[in-house]
Amino acid sequence: MSDDHKKHRSRESAAQNAFIQRRVAGTAVWIAACSMVTLFARQWWIADLIANLRVQLILLLSGALLLTLIMRRRKTATFVAAVTLWHASAVSPAFLPEPGHFDSSNRSVASTELTATMPAVRVLLANVLTGNRNHDQIVEQIQAADPDVFAILELSSSLEQSLVEQFGSTHKYVVLEPSDGGNFGIGLWSRYPLLNDRVFHLNVPIVPSIEADVQLPTQTIRVIVTHPVPPMGSRNFAHRNFHLELLAQRIRKYQDDDPIHSVILLGDLNLTPWSPIFHDFQASTRLENA
Repeated sequence: MSDDHKKHRSRESAAQNAFIQRRVAGTAVWIAACSMVTLFARQWWIADLIANLRVQLILLLSGALLLTLIMRRRKTATFVAAVTLWHASAVSPAFLPEPGHFDSSNRSVASTELTATMPAVRVLLANVLTGNRNHDQIVEQIQAADPDVFAILELSSSLEQSLVEQFGSTHKYVVLEPSDGGNFGIGLWSRYPLLNDRVFHLNVPIVPSIEADVQLPTQTIRVIVTHPVPPMGSRNFAHRNFHLELLAQRIRKYQDDDPIHSVILLGDLNLTPWSPIFHDFQASTRLENA
């Protein structure tokens, strides 16, 4: 092989490597830039959907960051790293213990204030899917958890019958609105008496929620169960957000009218803790993320 031919092959190889590097770097920048659309999560349903996928974004961006570092694309790597850390800062509060709630051995420890206002109660929530016919597994999971109070979302009439038969002697206090025609059946079972229990509807008539005062041996607590529509499309995005807004108003009113007793909210809110809409709801209700 002649020297000229070797030089030509070397130039071709260098050009190909440069092209690959530009494509990888460009893709990394594109992913990072597109993920910043989450800044508009409060206004646009697609941005909200992407915000709910921050964990996946962090994994994707971490891979892109590694590639750009290997290729020594320092400016690109710096930009991707900054965006990755920004998403991580939104996700981390959901995984880090709040001050005063965990000791050094990572065991759950209630603060003095919570101990004074919140009695010990075990609750369970399960979204089971209306068409789920694995009733035995659902029953086994509830029995294994041994909750004082449990709520079922997407409750069908057949599952309602199974649960009433199975837990009729241990959790005989119930509020139910099953549904076989959609995914919004709902039910609440309690070991303790229920007071002021009701099914209520917020902004969508076909979407029921439940509230009840659970009369524990030491005090009464308010339990609310809810399941807003999934925010797929601008219309349902608006419906879900309005549902949460009305629910927050309802919780605040209860807190203002009866500040002594605690509130437990159980539900599939169709959003993740790293959505800014979740942050707004939590701040508005002053509830703690469990």
